[in-house]
Amino acid sequence: MMMFKIGQRYVSQAEPTLGLGIVSEVQGRTVKILFPSIGQARIYRTDEAPIERFVLQVGETVKSEKGVSFVVDSVREDAGIMVYVGRNGKEMKESELSAKISTARPAVLFKALADDEVCSSRDFLRHEDAMEMYYKWTSSPVRGMIGPRVNMIPHQYYLCYRACSSSTLPRLMLSDEVGLGKTIEAGMIWHALKSRGRIQRTLVIVPETLKHQWMIEMKRRFNQLFTLVDEGYIRGLFVGVAKDETKPNPFMQSNDIIVSIDFLMAQPALIEDLLKTNWDMTIIDEAHHLVCEDGFTSHEYMLANRVIGRSKGVLLLTGTPLQLHPESQFNRLKMLDPVRFADYNDFIKDQEAYLKLVRDLNKLPTDPNHHMSWDDLYECVPKNSQIRPWLEQENSKSMTAGEWMRRIVDGMGTGSVVFRNTRKGVGGFPKRVLDEIPLEPNPAYREMVDVAADRDLEASTDIQENGLLCTRFSDAWAMDERFVWLKGFLKEYKNEKVLLICESIQVVQALETLLLEFLGEGAFVMFHEDMSIMARDKAAANFSKPDGANLLIASEIGSEGRNFQFSHHLVLFDLPLDAALVEQRIGRLDRIGQDKDIIIHVPYVKGSGQEVMFRWYNEGLNSFGAPLMSGGELFLKYTESLIEALATPRASLENFVKNVIPQVKKDCEQMRKHIENGRDRLLEFNSRNPEKAKEITDEIRELDAEPELKNLVFDSLMNRGLDVEKSSVQDCFLITMGPQVEAGSVPGMPDLAMAAATAGGGGRVNSQTDLCGEGSGEGDGDGRVSGGTCMTVTFDRDVAMTHDDIEFISLDHPLAQGVFDYETSFGRGTVSCAIWPNSGLRGLMMQYNFAVELPVSEEWGCADIAGPKYFKVLVNAKGENMSGYFDALSNAALKDVGVPQGNAAVDMTLRYFAKDGLAKARLIVSEQAKKYAEEAANAVEARSEQEYQRMNHLLSMRGKAGTSEALKQLRKNVQERKKIVANPQLRLDAIRLVVCK
Repeated sequence: MMMFKIGQRYVSQAEPTLGLGIVSEVQGRTVKILFPSIGQARIYRTDEAPIERFVLQVGETVKSEKGVSFVVDSVREDAGIMVYVGRNGKEMKESELSAKISTARPAVLFKALADDEVCSSRDFLRHEDAMEMYYKWTSSPVRGMIGPRVNMIPHQYYLCYRACSSSTLPRLMLSDEVGLGKTIEAGMIWHALKSRGRIQRTLVIVPETLKHQWMIEMKRRFNQLFTLVDEGYIRGLFVGVAKDETKPNPFMQSNDIIVSIDFLMAQPALIEDLLKTNWDMTIIDEAHHLVCEDGFTSHEYMLANRVIGRSKGVLLLTGTPLQLHPESQFNRLKMLDPVRFADYNDFIKDQEAYLKLVRDLNKLPTDPNHHMSWDDLYECVPKNSQIRPWLEQENSKSMTAGEWMRRIVDGMGTGSVVFRNTRKGVGGFPKRVLDEIPLEPNPAYREMVDVAADRDLEASTDIQENGLLCTRFSDAWAMDERFVWLKGFLKEYKNEKVLLICESIQVVQALETLLLEFLGEGAFVMFHEDMSIMARDKAAANFSKPDGANLLIASEIGSEGRNFQFSHHLVLFDLPLDAALVEQRIGRLDRIGQDKDIIIHVPYVKGSGQEVMFRWYNEGLNSFGAPLMSGGELFLKYTESLIEALATPRASLENFVKNVIPQVKKDCEQMRKHIENGRDRLLEFNSRNPEKAKEITDEIRELDAEPELKNLVFDSLMNRGLDVEKSSVQDCFLITMGPQVEAGSVPGMPDLAMAAATAGGGGRVNSQTDLCGEGSGEGDGDGRVSGGTCMTVTFDRDVAMTHDDIEFISLDHPLAQGVFDYETSFGRGTVSCAIWPNSGLRGLMMQYNFAVELPVSEEWGCADIAGPKYFKVLVNAKGENMSGYFDALSNAALKDVGVPQGNAAVDMTLRYFAKDGLAKARLIVSEQAKKYAEEAANAVEARSEQEYQRMNHLLSMRGKAGTSEALKQLRKNVQERKKIVANPQLRLDAIRLVVCK
C-alpha cells in the first residue's frame, strides 16, 4: 500500500489528461489529490488508487510555479517528499513543482502508439498549434502587454516596458499629471509582471473613495478579480470562528488584495495581520497623502513605510509635483530606495545641482519626437557644465545619445525611480469650452429651499447647494431651476451624446423619476453605486452605441475610470467641494485622442450656493479652462470663507466674490506658475521614448491581426461541447457553455462565483439569474440558453474599447491561457497515426515534436530572448531526415487510421522508431537547439551586461561604484547566466506515425 504525504506528486493512470496532481489531504483510508492545471480534485481509496507516483530523473529539468528551473543532478527523499538537487546546491521540493510540467516520457508515448491508443489528426494538430502558440506567447517581448483593455497610448507602454526590463522588481513612483492614466500605467505594469510569472502576491492600498474604482478597473481592463478587504469581508471571514480560536489572517486568504488606507487606520488588529504578510508587489494610490515633513510623520506614512519594507516591488502613484513638498517627496523616495535617498540635506544639494543641469540644457531638444543625436549633445551642453567631461569621455558610441542622456538623468536626478509625464509634453488633448448657464431663481421654490435648510441644519449646506432634489419633497422637484433648464437643453441636444454627473445619488434618483415622465423609458440610462457592476457595464454599453441612449446620468462613481470620450458634452449638474472630483469628471471626456473640443455645461442659480461653487471653480481655480494639479491646498487655505459663503449665500456671496475670489485666483496662478517653472523637462524626456513605444505597439498590432488564436480557441471550445456563434454586434461572438459542460471546467468563462463577485449587493446572486447573455449587452438579440452560461467576446481591440460588456480575447486572456493549458495537457493530442495518400513516398515515417527549454528563471526577465522553442523532425524507417516534407505534409488531406495490432513488421519498425529513430531525431534537434541556445546565451549576456553598465554608470556619477554589493552581483550575473542558458533541455512532447502511400 502506498504511503501518502501531503505535497507528493502523482499522475492519474485512468485520467492522464488531468495532468500533474498533488496530495492535498489524507484522511483515514482516503486521499485527496488536487490537479491544479484544470482546477479539479479527485478522492481515492488509499489501498487501490489508480495513480502513479511522479518522480523526475537525473538529467531532467525541474520548474517551479514561480518559474525557477534547473537540471537535476541528484534526487533524495526527505520525510516522504522528493527533493531535487541541481548545481551549486540548488534544491526544490516536489511540492513546489509547476503543475504545468510535462509528465510525458518517450516510453509512455511509444507504448500508447503500439497499443493503438491514438488521437485524431485534428487533436494532434490542435495540441501542436497550442504548444507553438503558447511558446510564442512565452517568448514574446510584449507578453502581458497584449491583453489589457486600454488605448494604445505610447508613453504608457514605454513606462510598462521600463518597469519590467530590469531583473529586479520595480520600485517606482508614477507621478504623471492628472488625466494621463497613472492607474492604467500601474495596472499595465502589474499585468505584465503577473503574466510573466514574476509576481504572485499583490497588495493595493487606496483612499476609501477609490476602492471600488480599482476593483472595477482591475477586472474590466486586466481580467483580474481582486479581493476587497473591508468590513463585510472581515465579517464573512470570521463567521463560525469561536472566540477562543485563532482568527484567519484576511491578507493570507487571497493573492491579490485591495484595501483602503482609511479602513486600515481604523482597525489596529487588521494592521497587525497586514504586517505579518509579505508581498511581491505593493501599489499605493494617492501617495502624496503620505506626509513626513517638518518633524511631523503621519500614521499613514508610518504604516506605508512598514508595508513597503515587506514588499519586493513597489509602485507609488502621485500627481503632486516634487517642488510643492520636497521633504515629504524625499521621504517617499526613501521608502523606494533607502540606500540612495539616505540623507535629506544631501538630497537637496543633489537636486540643486540637478536643477542647474536642467537650466544648462534648456536648449536641448527634449521633444520626444525628435531623435536626439550626439551632435545635439555637443552643441547644447555648455563647456562649463558638470557633465561636459563625461560627454568628452563618451567616445565608444556603445549607446545612443538619447540613452546616454537618460543615464545622466538617472544618475543626477531621480529618473531611475520617478517617472513623470505632463499634458504639455504628451500632447493630444482637446480644448475645454465653458458653457456658463446662470439661472434666475424661482422665488417660491427658493423659499421652500430655505425652509427645508432651516429645518435640517445637518444637511443645510447640501440643501442650499442642491435644492430640494436631495430631499424627500418630491412634489417640488420639478420646480428646480436646473431641471427646468435641463428639459430645454435635452430638446436642443437630442441628437448628441450627453454625460450628466451629480455628486449626490439622491439627486440622480430624483432626476431619474422626473425624466422618466418627461422623456420616457429607454431615452436615457442611469449609472450609480446602487447598480451592480454588470448593470453599469450594460448602461455604459448602451450609451456608447450610436443608436443607444443619448443621455447618461451618473453619480460621482460615473467619473471613476470610465472612458466616455465619444461624447463631447458634459453637464456638471452640481459641483463638489473636492477639486479632484471635478477634474475626474472632466477627465472622462478630456482624454488623449479626443478629436473634438469638449463643452462643459454648468447651470447654477444666481445668488445660491451653486453660484458660490461656480465662482470658486471658474474665477478662482480656472478648473473649466485648464487642469488643476493641486486644488486641495487652496481649499484648506480658504475653507472657512468657502463654507460660510455656501451656508449663507445671500449674505456672503458679494463679499466672497469681491474679496476672496481674487486672492484665490492670485494664489492659483502663482501655484500654476511655480509648477510650470519647476517642470523637469529632462525627467519628462526620460519618461518617454516614442521609438521604443512604437516597436511595442507595432508588435501588439501584429499579434492582434493574426487569426490563429481565434481559430485555436474556437476549435478547442467546440471540441469540448461549447457552442460558438456570431453575435449581432459586429466582429463579436457568443460562446455558450451548456449544462452538459461541467461548471468551472473552462477557465475564463463566467461562473456563479464570478457573478457573485461582480453583481454588487454584498456579493449576493439571485439563484434564478440566467448568466447566458449577461455580457452581450441589452438589445443585442443574442440567444439565451436556459441553464447555460454565455459570454460575448471579440478579438478586435477597437470593438473592445467601445464595449465594456464584451470580453476582449488575446493571448493574455484567461480563456486563451485555459485553452493552452487544456490542449497541452499530457495525453491529449500527443500520439497519432495517419495515412498520407498520394504522398509520392512509400513506407512509414515518424514525426517527433520536441520541446526545447532553456533553464531561465522568470525572475531574470529574459523569457523574450531565451524562451522555449518547439522543433519538429520527420524520420523514415531508414533513419533519414525527411523534415523537408513538412510543408507538403501540412497541406495534405490526412486520413486517421489505427495502428495494426499483431503485425510483426509494424512492431519491429515501431521499436526502431522508439530507439534508433528517436536517437536520430534527438541528434537533429540537438544541433538546432544548440545553435538557438548559443544565440539566447549571447542575448542574455548582452542584456545582463547592459543592466550592469547602466548601474555602473549611475553609481560612478555618485562615487559609489566601488562599494556597491548590488553592482558586484550584476557583474556576477553576466557570466553565470550565460553559462546556464547555454545548456538546452530537450523533451519529446508528441509523436505521429505517418503511413505514406
